[in-house]
Amino acid sequence: MNILTSDNIKKRLIEKLQSEKTENKILILSKNPSEEVLSYKNAIIKRCEKFEIAYIDKEFDKEGQEEILSFINSFPEDYGFIILSPFGDEDLSYLKNNIKLKDLDAFTYKSKGLAMKGDKKYLPATAKAVTLFLEDRFEDLTGKNIVLANNTEIIGKPLALYLITKRATLTVINSSTQNRKEIIKKADIFISAIGKAKYFDRSYFRENMTLIDVGTSVLDGKIYGDIDYDSLEDMDIDVLTNKKGIGAITTLSLLESLL
Repeated sequence: MNILTSDNIKKRLIEKLQSEKTENKILILSKNPSEEVLSYKNAIIKRCEKFEIAYIDKEFDKEGQEEILSFINSFPEDYGFIILSPFGDEDLSYLKNNIKLKDLDAFTYKSKGLAMKGDKKYLPATAKAVTLFLEDRFEDLTGKNIVLANNTEIIGKPLALYLITKRATLTVINSSTQNRKEIIKKADIFISAIGKAKYFDRSYFRENMTLIDVGTSVLDGKIYGDIDYDSLEDMDIDVLTNKKGIGAITTLSLLESLL
């Protein structure tokens, strides 16, 4: 197993954040956050403090969308915002249609529409981080057989649209997909973001594949990815782990969107 890193991308993003400063703030918004959401939020806050970017950490409880929107839109439109998912269990269309601040994570319908054109700067932070790695790793994605295990609005759907614009051959799988092992083994690149610790072991893969683990699960205070790395040790396979890879550049990508 060959462990890949996103160190080159991380270095570029850090240099940009150190050289370009902004007076605008980031609104970090959550609603009854889970342990995973809190972990991500703390990572964002840590980055903000490192690069001296002011932030507002707001947790909602039982507030309705009109009250939430009033709070968000009370700030200057040049401020950025991120709504950490899951954000309650209701339809968020009202917020997606009416938030006026700078969208850092492709939450609004306007941003989603622009992302469909294949411009990565409008992608959600995690999807954008994946594209940065793919562009750094591969000169051209044309014809690459890519299997993506995620169909959410914040990762899978926008990432799929981007990969289609790059002429990749794309398959999106979910828990109802039949013959998942056979489908994954045919891939050149496998991207997982299902949030199930060590779910994919060596039985899902063949040698000479590239695996990108975007998943994050917190068990007993420890963070795990979707892939069981221990089972891959004797395979000829390239793996970008959740800690050394996408997780290391997602928050940096998010802050870059504020500049």
